[in-house]
This record gives sequence, C-alpha cells and structure tokens, in this order.
Amino acid sequence: MSSVSGDSEDGVSRKKIKLSDEEEVTGDHSVAEDLSAHVRLNSLEGFQLSEVLSENSYSKSVFLEGRFDKAADKAIILLEKLPIHHDSVEKLLNNADLALNLKSNSISEPNVVDYACYPPVCQGDIKATVIYPATNKHAEKYKYQSSVVVNETAEIYKSVVLPHLEAQKFSIQWVYNILEHKSEADRIIFEDPDPQLGFVLLPDLKWDEGEKSSIYLIAICHTRDIKSIRDLNASHLPLLKNIRRKALDAILKKYNIPSEKLRVFLHYQPSYYHLHVHFTSINKQVPGCQFEKARLLDTVISNIELLATYYQDVTLTYTLKSNDPLLSILKKASVISS
Repeated sequence: MSSVSGDSEDGVSRKKIKLSDEEEVTGDHSVAEDLSAHVRLNSLEGFQLSEVLSENSYSKSVFLEGRFDKAADKAIILLEKLPIHHDSVEKLLNNADLALNLKSNSISEPNVVDYACYPPVCQGDIKATVIYPATNKHAEKYKYQSSVVVNETAEIYKSVVLPHLEAQKFSIQWVYNILEHKSEADRIIFEDPDPQLGFVLLPDLKWDEGEKSSIYLIAICHTRDIKSIRDLNASHLPLLKNIRRKALDAILKKYNIPSEKLRVFLHYQPSYYHLHVHFTSINKQVPGCQFEKARLLDTVISNIELLATYYQDVTLTYTLKSNDPLLSILKKASVISS
C-alpha cells in the first residue's frame, strides 16, 4: 500500500502514519492529527520499554512498545538498520572493535572466520519511526503474527473472498483525496489526468527521498472500478501499458533511473482495494516484494495477453497473517483448516 495519506469521513485531508506496505495505521483522530508531540521529541533517552512487539532479522528492524514517561501515552517505535554507505566505511573501519564469533559453526571455506563487529553506538545508521500517541490497535497491528499460505481458486474468490470484501466496505476516501488533489498534491511527481488510462505517481512515505538507491514510488490509477488484479482483463491492457510506459519515463527523467534498475509490481492481496502499482529499486528489499505477495507488472500484462480472463480463472497463492479477518472467513468456509 502506498504510504501517501489523507483520510476523513467528510473528505477533509488528514495525515496517517504508515510503516509498511501491508499495514495502514489510522487510529483515532487525536493520534493521527496532532504532530505537536513529535516536535517535542529530540531523544529516545528515558523511553521505558514494555514489550518487543516483533522483529525481522531479514530487514534488520524491530517494533518496540513503551512510554516516554510513566504518565505519557503509549508509544510504538520502529527501529531500522540503514544500509552502510561507502562514505561512512572508513569511519567504521577506524572505530569498530572485533570479537571472534565462537558460536559460529561456519566452515564453508578455508580461512573464513566470523567476527562480531562493534562500531560506536552513534553512527547515524539507524532510522527511528515513532507512533505517538499510540493505541492498542496500533500495538496489535505490529505485534508478531504467524502466517499461513492461501491457495485462492477462482471459485473461492467469487464465493468467499469477494463477498467478504464487499461486506467490509473499506474506506478509501484518502485515495480519492489524492486523485482529486485534496491531499498530497505537492508530492505528485507526474500525472496523466485521463479518467480511464490516467494515474498519479508519487513517492511512498517509506522512502527517504534523499536516498535515490532505495527509490519507492506508487502509481494510483484514476479509474475507480478496479479493486485488484482479480478484476483485470484484456480491456485493461491499455491502462497497464500506459502506467508502465509513462511512469518509467517520468522516473527516468526525474531520477535518472532506467527501467532495468526498477522492480515494478502489484500486490495480491493488496492492502487497499483500488488499483495501484509499486515502483522500487531492484537493489532494495522492501516489505511486500516477496514472490507470494508481489506480481510483476510485465508478467501481469503477459498473462492477460495470453488469456483475456487469466485473473478471473487462475488460482492465486498468497499469505495471510493469523489476525487477518479474511483468514477467519476462509476458515469458517472450510477453505483453510483450523
């Protein structure tokens, strides 16, 4: 899901905090609206850790729950290890201590030994994202949940998944606010205004725009009748090809990044049900780029060219977290065993 934001019942733009492509943090108005508390934060000193919600060794990130003081509201902090940049390597080499890793059993190559490396704490190589104040709903979203594999046939989609999606009536007014320039207008880097073939292209908030090597952009189509790739057929090929061509041209023009350096994909299941396409650096692993989540745009186009109704007929495999409401629905329908 795009981190771009703006949502309200009355259409008035308001900010949302977004930490991952799969998960949207909305919370109460007081949580999302008021950034004055963040203005006052200049240190994590005194943060009282109450629980490690989850950690990811692959992305080198951890979600923490706690409080800044006993009387304060709950806070959630995401700490992410940033890539080591070449201009900081010499500083690291001249200041880091080594210790032989005696726990390592690796003997894959002669003369190869693992060491623990201890650079100085203050290296500026950790990014902190803060949700403050945070609600119990936030904590639940970022707490570790096991996942299961779902093989969704066309019949399961029609009889179980689609009725669930329609019954939920997910609010995507914040998407319409972006398309109508009521929010995030200053962040749009390209737009094709055509109501059927057009889209807006803008940075995802997960991307630090100062780091071109980790580029992450979202193209959100203007047409409002496509929920996901399940709805795509031959009539949508002009739209998909238009997004691919014009978005890649815009990225090349603005960032000087050619198409062969980009990963272009759609999600299934998506985190919100309005067609959008992700553009990320091929050298950057981002949440949701795994094969069981991401479908490459070129592959989607090719599949539809082979068979117009490919995505209405095919079995799609994806994963769901154990607390996902859709998983409960699938279990009740005996699609997945309990």
